[in-house]
Amino acid sequence: MDLSLSEELHLFSQELQRILSPIDLQKIAKQVGFVQRSSKYQADELIALCVWLSREVASTSLTQLCSRLEASTGVLMSQEGLNQRFNLAAVAFLRKVFTSLLTQKLCATQSLSSHMISAFKRIRILDATVFQLPDAFTSDYQGSGGSSNTAGVKIQLEPGKNNDKTYGTTCLETVEKGDLCLRDLGYFDLRDLQAIHNKGAYYISRLKLNTRIYTKNPTPKYFKNGTLKKQTEYVQLDMAHMMSELTAGETLEIPEAYIGQKQKLSARVIIHRFTDDQTQTRLKNQAVREKKKGIVMKDKSKQLMGINVYITNTPPKEVSTDYVHALYSLRWQIEI
Repeated sequence: MDLSLSEELHLFSQELQRILSPIDLQKIAKQVGFVQRSSKYQADELIALCVWLSREVASTSLTQLCSRLEASTGVLMSQEGLNQRFNLAAVAFLRKVFTSLLTQKLCATQSLSSHMISAFKRIRILDATVFQLPDAFTSDYQGSGGSSNTAGVKIQLEPGKNNDKTYGTTCLETVEKGDLCLRDLGYFDLRDLQAIHNKGAYYISRLKLNTRIYTKNPTPKYFKNGTLKKQTEYVQLDMAHMMSELTAGETLEIPEAYIGQKQKLSARVIIHRFTDDQTQTRLKNQAVREKKKGIVMKDKSKQLMGINVYITNTPPKEVSTDYVHALYSLRWQIEI
């Protein structure tokens, strides 16, 4: 769901008022050096100016900002005085406030036990977001998709300039034993997931709906010399049938599955069935994406839009079926 700038700031300000008191803001301001002595322009005033009073701080004149500040807070400042307060310390203060909000939000919204978190050396989230820039930047920042008429920037949570899937492979060099890697579908690659496993690290990933899932055949066939007939070693699962067997909101785990027609990545598979309302919302969003990007999803994949499928190599004793979704959801907080 796309939010307007005013809606985003409203949500931000609500969280700010709920979590951080004026005293907390003042402490943070002193920590980063924004407030060093008694002054009429304190932490509260900067927050008010940047969050509540002006939706376009960067493009609003100093005269207007001073006027808004005085009208709302009673603080009277000259244009030059206010201009000098927009400095590196102010940037550090706002960054610290945002970090504090994000940290507390993650802790408050996730029912993840400390035991589960401590099972991993690090939790590594790889994600990216794209936003448009004014047309004046078109020559320097060509938009995604190669369009020469738009300007855009992609920000990746981990540094990189390549496309998602390529960069997912590049950053494997920094994965260490005990890490938990959470990745968006844009980075999905079975070979990368196998490489993570081979390093003694863990992953949780959504599964692309057109990816084949198999289980070991309990009654494979053999040649007369006792050699296994390879084509009978695995049985492909009918995901549409499995979805129809689940009730709305139900979750099913396949503890030993093999992913990919050729790869056969060994993993746990967790299937969650959406409610009818959630499915319809997902189909509508998909229709918007198809129209925007000029693509058409295959009917078989659309049939499976009523489920979420996760794959993971995390140990069941440490991460139960119910917690796989909660752990994966950590990456959504970055997008939010």
